[in-house]
Amino acid sequence: MAEPSKVIHIRNVGHEITEADLLQLLQPFGSVSKLVMLRGKNQALLQMQDIHSSVSALQYYSGVQPSVRGRHVYMQFSSHQELTTDQSSHSRNSDQESEPNRILLVTVHHVLYPISVEILHQVFKAYGYVEKIVKFQKSAGFQALIQYQSRHEAVEALAALHGRNIYDGCCQLDIQYSNLCELQVHFNNERTRDFTNPSLPTEQRPRPSQVEWFSVFCYISHLLHSSFML
Repeated sequence: MAEPSKVIHIRNVGHEITEADLLQLLQPFGSVSKLVMLRGKNQALLQMQDIHSSVSALQYYSGVQPSVRGRHVYMQFSSHQELTTDQSSHSRNSDQESEPNRILLVTVHHVLYPISVEILHQVFKAYGYVEKIVKFQKSAGFQALIQYQSRHEAVEALAALHGRNIYDGCCQLDIQYSNLCELQVHFNNERTRDFTNPSLPTEQRPRPSQVEWFSVFCYISHLLHSSFML
C-alpha cells in the first residue's frame, strides 16, 4: 500500500457510477474537498479534507467491500498528496496506474501457503485464456505476471479478483496493469509457463565445457588420422 495521503484512488468506476455515488461512500468519514472522474479509465481521484479522514475510510473499507450500483470498487492511497484544480492534468496523469493491458502484475500479500504456477493458473483461467505466467520474488513480496489472450479478459479478471484472497484469510491479491507488451518465456517449469507452447524445455541445457570440447576434438582428430593411415 502506498504512503497515506489525503487523495484516494478508486478503480473499477463504471460509467453508471456518478460523483454523488462516490461522495456517498466517503463523506461519512469527513469532508471531500475535490473529486476528479477519470471516465476513460474507469477510475476516480478523491481528496479528503485531511489524512485522518482518508485513513479512516481505507481502514473501514479494508474490511468491508465497497460496492456502488452492484459493482465492486477498489480503493487505495494515491501517489498524489494533493489534487490540482486542473482536471485535464489528472486525465493525462491518472495516478500511478497504467492503461488497461492484457498483462496483469499481481502482488500477493499475507502469503501463508505456497503459490505455484498451477494455482495461479487455476485462479485466473476462470476469466479467460491465460497464455503465460511468470512468478518471482521482489522487495514488495511474492509477485507474478499473468498474460491473457485479450485485454478484455484481463480487465474482467482485475475487476473480479483485486482485493480477494486465494485462501480464506490469507494470500490477498493486489492487481494492477503491467506496462509490458509481451512476456518472454523460455522454459516451462515451476517459475515460468507458456501455455501456448507446452514443448518448451524445463531448464536450460548446460553448454559443453572446454574439457568436453577438447575431448571431442581429440576424438575427431584420432578418427581422421586413422582414416588417413588406411
